[in-house]
Amino acid sequence: MIKASLRGLLQRKLRLSLAVFAIVLSVAFLAGSMVLSDTLSARFTALFTTVNQNVAVVVQPKDPQAVEPARLTEAQLRTLSEVDGVRVVSPDVSVQGATPFRATDGEPVSADAALGFGVDGNDDPLGLVELREGRWPTAENEVAITAHTAELAKVKRGEQLKVYLPVLNEPRSFTVVGVAGYSGGRDSLAGEVVVMFQQAFAQRTFYGETGRFGGASFAAEPGVSDIELKQRIEQRLPAGFKALTAEESSEDRAALSGGVIIDVFKYILVGFAVVAGIVGIFLIFNTFNIIVAQRTRELALLRALGAGWGQVAGSVLLEALVVGVVGATLGLAAGVGVAAAAEQYLMGEVPLPPVDLVVAPLTVLLSYLLGVVVTLVAAFVPAVRASSVPPVAAMRDVVRPDKSLKALSIVGAVFALLGIGLVALGAFADLGGTAFLILLFGALLLFVGTLLLSPLLARPIVRGLGALIGRGSAGDLGVRNAARNPRRTAVTAAAIIIGVTVIGMTATVVQSFKTSLEDIMGENIGVEVMIQAAVTAAPDGRQGFNPKALDQVRAIPGVKEAAAWHFDALGVSVAGQPQAFGVFATDVGQAARMFPFDATGGEIRTLAAQELVLDGNTAETLKLKAGDRTPVVIGGVTRDYTVVGVYQATPIIQGILVGEPAIADFPGPLAFQGFVSLNDGVDAAPVVEKIETIMKDYPGVQVGDRQSYVDQATASYDFLLIAVQILLLVALVIALLGILNTLVLSIVERTRELGLVRAVGLSRGGLVWMITVESVLITVFGVFLGLALGVGLGAAFTKALMTLEFASVIAIPWLELAQYLLAAVVAGVLAAVIPARMAARLNVLDAISYE
Repeated sequence: MIKASLRGLLQRKLRLSLAVFAIVLSVAFLAGSMVLSDTLSARFTALFTTVNQNVAVVVQPKDPQAVEPARLTEAQLRTLSEVDGVRVVSPDVSVQGATPFRATDGEPVSADAALGFGVDGNDDPLGLVELREGRWPTAENEVAITAHTAELAKVKRGEQLKVYLPVLNEPRSFTVVGVAGYSGGRDSLAGEVVVMFQQAFAQRTFYGETGRFGGASFAAEPGVSDIELKQRIEQRLPAGFKALTAEESSEDRAALSGGVIIDVFKYILVGFAVVAGIVGIFLIFNTFNIIVAQRTRELALLRALGAGWGQVAGSVLLEALVVGVVGATLGLAAGVGVAAAAEQYLMGEVPLPPVDLVVAPLTVLLSYLLGVVVTLVAAFVPAVRASSVPPVAAMRDVVRPDKSLKALSIVGAVFALLGIGLVALGAFADLGGTAFLILLFGALLLFVGTLLLSPLLARPIVRGLGALIGRGSAGDLGVRNAARNPRRTAVTAAAIIIGVTVIGMTATVVQSFKTSLEDIMGENIGVEVMIQAAVTAAPDGRQGFNPKALDQVRAIPGVKEAAAWHFDALGVSVAGQPQAFGVFATDVGQAARMFPFDATGGEIRTLAAQELVLDGNTAETLKLKAGDRTPVVIGGVTRDYTVVGVYQATPIIQGILVGEPAIADFPGPLAFQGFVSLNDGVDAAPVVEKIETIMKDYPGVQVGDRQSYVDQATASYDFLLIAVQILLLVALVIALLGILNTLVLSIVERTRELGLVRAVGLSRGGLVWMITVESVLITVFGVFLGLALGVGLGAAFTKALMTLEFASVIAIPWLELAQYLLAAVVAGVLAAVIPARMAARLNVLDAISYE
């Protein structure tokens, strides 16, 4: 039986090749994502291993993101440097956000990391940084820069360089007295921008006083291990600091630098692998189902020769196992190749130290598990069907009638009705966050029910669609062919149903979000220009703009008023409860004019020192009302605040608002947002240009009109939509292969029928049109069901969001849906090309006599 199975497999290799390709796609996504993420992680680790190449132990604050991170004094540094086994110490004085400006056009240099360091005028004791030209800075108005920074800033030694100082919140000009590089002749380690200042100036500027250090790196004496030196240093560590070995430090910094991005990228690709695997199951199932139907006489003959039902089923599963192993092997190779290409592209954007491609044993194991399991699951039902072929079938032509759809339809109807009920309950009942769990479960039931009902729905829908495109006798034959085997049509279209349901649902939710946001902006924001800065957790290096810059903005003709908003979330608590979303500081009276919101208790006005207002939901959570006094912790300082008013939250304004006097307790004076209202009839575009000129000295600050704010706010939704569209493309490619495979196998199955049709007068062109109509109908059937289900579920999820006031309207993206339908028609035509050519080339006499 094994020999017979393998011999038959070789005879049917072309029929099974597309099933193999479906496995290749799913495994390639899985393997590629794992190889790419592991390799990128290794590159980041290699980067920080390079930084720590001559380091044994790193001492750093336990909480570097604290409002006031711990600092080493000179005495403490001296104590640590005297630990037995320390060969040399390199103190750290650094800040993020020290951004140079290009000498040619005055624009800030764009880089993933802009770092400022303080140096003491001597060469790097650890040998990582090497001076190439000039000298180290020894005066406050001098800097040294890396060669990569010099190239980006278009500046040479002896010239002036303007640098933004994030703690002083202003740019200053310095003389470039030195150009440095890294050991091994490298201009940069990962494309970073580095400016080195005189150490005393850096300490005073970044840390507020001289004689302070952010940490230190220690090299060990020969014969002293990293772990041993770490243990010795820990015995003398001051409070607020921790010691890490170089390896531990490298791993931690690598995880912080690239971990989140790598994980997101990995999960997206794994999602593609899952979708490809699921839709591949339908393709493989259909392939094996058709092949088993075509081999009825062969399988019956094996039964007549003594093969048991288990052996027959096992022979089919053996074929599936081989298909799975071959597909997994090719998919693993393809995934590694794609990962290598993607990694080279990404490294062209962000150069990191080179490492060998990482193909972990877990990657190989999971790739083969995915390939084999998907194939065996898909082939299980056809294998069971093969085992039920009676031996008598070998003696005559046997046409096995399709099973009744009644039982399948009843089960599908039950699932669908339960799903509709749960979806309606989640969408319309006010159940809070629980609604989404109910919705999700209901959507799953409805989706499964739709797939089970799809054979019952196939015949009427296909005939209805066929009335539109199935013109002429050839077109009518194509419609009949697609409708006469509803199970096969439904299974073939299942991959399209899955993909289009997901994209239809996502597109509807995203469009609803965007339309809702535009409506909210129009109803709740009375400003035309927004100033936005990136918010970082670290108080030193936080980006923003000096609110005094708004004095220049107010002087622009046409500007009605301008407001600065400040934000702090580090260690903020109110009424003894931590506030993860922090507090906002602004002129609340002015905010009430720009963003209309109504008081439900007390009053909304410009706040004095130690006064606040908060929205009703927050007030209820904190058990506060107008007139209450409560302790508030901002910037590590505790003060008693009076609740002046409680207001009705809007989609724009919610949370805790304090007045401008509270800004003195914030980690820094920078504003993270600014809002500008204009006089009636004033065009926003020229005002935006003038404000951009005013803000040019603040890197990371963006200025835009209301529409650009909407675009920025919905950028993440657009990214999600693009990701799901790629998923649709994957599903569509596999579905196209499934349709192609089904049509090719059905042509083999219907060879005699096609010969008879040609014999009674159907032309080759008519035969091609018949196959094309059949292919397009299968594709459009899948898109029709998928769009109906996806848009319906998307509307239900949006309705639930409307109940929670996260959306205000259900918007259906008709244009995008029409594009998906058009893409499906094109895919159907493409899928018909090869089968139609095969059918057209059949010799009429040979086809009539085919068995």
